[in-house]
Formats: sequence, structure tokens, C-alpha cells
Amino acid sequence: VVVNALVQAIPSIFNVLLVCLIFWLIFAIMGVQLFAGKYFKCVDKNKTTLSHEIIPDVNACVAENYTWENSPMNFDHVGKAYLCLFQVATFKGWIQIMNDAIDSREVGKQPIRETNIYMYLYFVFFIICGSFFTLNLFIGVIIDNFNEQKKKAGGSLEMFMTEDQKKYYNAMKKMGSKKPLKAIPRPRWRPQAIVFEIVTNKKFDMIIMLFIGFNMLTMTLDHYKQTDTFSAVLDYLNMIFICIFSSECLMKIFALRYHYFIEPWNLFDFVVVILSIL
Repeated sequence: VVVNALVQAIPSIFNVLLVCLIFWLIFAIMGVQLFAGKYFKCVDKNKTTLSHEIIPDVNACVAENYTWENSPMNFDHVGKAYLCLFQVATFKGWIQIMNDAIDSREVGKQPIRETNIYMYLYFVFFIICGSFFTLNLFIGVIIDNFNEQKKKAGGSLEMFMTEDQKKYYNAMKKMGSKKPLKAIPRPRWRPQAIVFEIVTNKKFDMIIMLFIGFNMLTMTLDHYKQTDTFSAVLDYLNMIFICIFSSECLMKIFALRYHYFIEPWNLFDFVVVILSIL
């Protein structure tokens, strides 16, 4: 039963892995925005970090013939950020990564001990959400598959049922656990009804999901020391995505009326759009 549970859990584990990678991507992008280019420090020949009172910035470091060195683990781009987050999640070498973040200042400035102390929150939230939560997801998938295999082996009432009876019994359980959804009434005004048909279509949601994916992809391209042209292109693409998501939000509010604000996911979407515009 245990072996079968592990084998049967492999597809579900891949699904959970995909969810985790997307979840970590959010923290990776945040890490790049917060710490890109800020893990540099001025060191002497013995690799000792010099005081900010002696060497305040990169110009003073170069002028004194010291080395302006980057930390091996940094957040200069999303790939590096993923590696840092992996180390934090496994609690291997994560203290140095966190200390560099807490000591970081502006780009080109020598770090000061615990000058950026509120960045502890970034790592606390990631450890809670990105480490403990995702680990529990993997464990939950394996346990769920183990229980399913145990039932198939005859560990419950279903051992006395035929295959058709099991299917009917499982279908009834699923139906009983689901609450009926209230249908949103279709508007009578023709222009509003047309928009209603568009925003309630599954194809519309799929298109929006594609744009969300493209938006996340462009956000992952942001990195330290990127050219002005590259930054301008990313800003232009970001403005396009803001227009698309703002249009989606306005269309749904226009078509769904007050029903739009009843759905929690719509409220989250609305807040994200407002914050993006600001």
C-alpha cells in the first residue's frame, strides 16, 4: 500500500511542485526588486568586510585599491533568487543570505550592520508560506494517496461494494460536499448583456490567465545592471499589462454590477489592479 501510494502520488507531486515554483516565483521577483545589486561589499585582501565609516561606497573602495565584491548568493536576477530561496527553505547557509539583506543599503553603498532590519519580515513570511506551507502540501498529497490506496485495499465500507456502487457512492459524497452556486442574473440592457456574455465565458478567463503568465514572465526578466533600453521596454510592457488588467476589471464591474464585489477572488484582483495603477 505504501509503495502504491508513493507511485500514485507522483503526478500529484508534480502538480504541487508546479504550484510551489509559481508561489516561489512571487518571492523571487520581490527579492530581485528589494535586493538586486545590494549584496556588494568592499573587502580587503583577507576577504574581510571593511567598515562603512572607512569605505562608504564603491568609489572609495576602488580609490583605495580594495575589492568591491558581490556575495556568492544574491538576488541580482530571478535565477539567483530561486537559489537563495532554496537555501533559505532548506535552512542551509540561509543565515548569511539573510544577514546580507539586513545589512544592505542602496546600490553602490557599503553595507551597515542591521541597518535594514525590517527586511526580516521578507524571510519570515517566506519561511512560513514558502517553506512550511509547501512542505505540508507535499506531505498532504502523499497521505491523501495513501488513504486512497488503503480504501482500495479494503480498509473501509467500500470493500463490500461493487465498482458501480463505489462510483455512485463517491459521486454522492462529492455532490454533498459542494454548495450550490447562485447564478448571477443576466443584465437586460443590451450593451451590458453583451459584456456579461464575454466576461463570463471560460475563454475570456483563459486569455486573462495567459496575460498573467506573460506578465510574470516579463517580471522575471528584471535584473541588476540591465540597460536603459531594456528597462524602457519592460516599463512599456508593464503599462500594457496594467491597461489590459484594468480593462478586465472595468468590464467585469460593468457587467456583473455589485455581484463583482461578492466574489473574494474579484476583490483580490481589484486591489491588485488599484495598487498597480498607484
